Amino acid sequence: MKSSLFANRNFTLLYLGQLVSLFGDWFKTIALIGVTYNLYPHASAVGGMFIASVLPVLFGGIILGPFVDRWNKKKIMITADVLRFVFSAGVILGAWMQNIWLVYLFISLSALVSAMFAPARAVMMPELVGKEKIVQATSSFALLNSVAMAVATALGGFVADWIGPYSVLWYDAVSYLFSAVCILFIRYSTANPTEVKARVPYLQQVKEGIVYVKNRPQLVAVYNLQFWRDFCLGYVYILFSLYILNELQAGNTGIGIGYSITAIAYIIGAFFIKRYFKKQPFDDSAFFKIYFPFNILYGIGLGVTFSIHNWPLFLALLLLTNIFQSGVNIVTETSLLTFSDTSIRGRVYASWMSMSRLAYGISLPLFSAISDLLPISQGGKLLTVILAVSTLALIFYLKSRLSRLQAETSADISIGG
Repeated sequence: MKSSLFANRNFTLLYLGQLVSLFGDWFKTIALIGVTYNLYPHASAVGGMFIASVLPVLFGGIILGPFVDRWNKKKIMITADVLRFVFSAGVILGAWMQNIWLVYLFISLSALVSAMFAPARAVMMPELVGKEKIVQATSSFALLNSVAMAVATALGGFVADWIGPYSVLWYDAVSYLFSAVCILFIRYSTANPTEVKARVPYLQQVKEGIVYVKNRPQLVAVYNLQFWRDFCLGYVYILFSLYILNELQAGNTGIGIGYSITAIAYIIGAFFIKRYFKKQPFDDSAFFKIYFPFNILYGIGLGVTFSIHNWPLFLALLLLTNIFQSGVNIVTETSLLTFSDTSIRGRVYASWMSMSRLAYGISLPLFSAISDLLPISQGGKLLTVILAVSTLALIFYLKSRLSRLQAETSADISIGG
């Protein structure tokens, strides 16, 4: 019987720190919506908040990736947490001064620092738990994020009204310091501490990351699937609210319930994936048994869900659909860590984050502009087509590339023999 991840002191410390800070992040999101809207009572104020949190990651991922690979991951995370505390305090200052642009500035700076923290945490994970437990670790963090999302989105508004939005924002700021202290006590050293590498020019490091991904079909498949899925998710965020408000007439309470149901689905999906890979090795077969089928089922689920006009049935289908998306999320992160070497993993993960934000950066303004022209009843069907076609193309691509690589390997062995 495999030992629990929580028997690993380092993993437990990392998990505890993230438990506190993730709750703070979700509470902050709810509180900031109210704060920014009060500063400028227009929908564009809330939209600006999300743009301020997305754009820095789009550019920051590619720019900061090489530094994640070169620098000590533990020090990066501690520094990032301290800076996020400072910038979160800056958000509070901007709100207190009634200056929405100052709020946006500090949100952007915090998001930029997070573009280093997330890859550093992901890259350090295999070194803390061992490569054979990567899927268990990513599943555990997916469960944590989903639980935090479910609880915080359900209680965030109530807590903000009870103790005030500024108290919630201060909790979020201090939670980063708590996370930094937990990371400080992690016993960690780099995977190859004695290996000293020659200094490589910065732009060459960026190019190495791009070439590395292009030469690994598994990573190419993950990047492309992530792009098209997040392209669709940009529209899902718009369609989700419009459908609940206009088609189902469930109001803002319905939107909150929908988000909580989505979070519960993520928990169920993460639990399933974690159980499945306890008995199965994580290899190329995961793409064809879990990753691609789950993405197609997610697309089909969106098409069906956004054509239902019965509220309980809508919620039931929303739950089922997002169980499949949860599986895709976990296999995505596990693939990034499994199919990349330690020396370049930071660039792989950071550039993947940039790819994700690029998709959002295209789809959010695109579908915001054409959503009035596209009937709500047809939106889900469009998402089904995009996800199904892109996934089928990736199935064909990955099968052909893996077959070619296998043939080349067999030929090399024959020549060598």
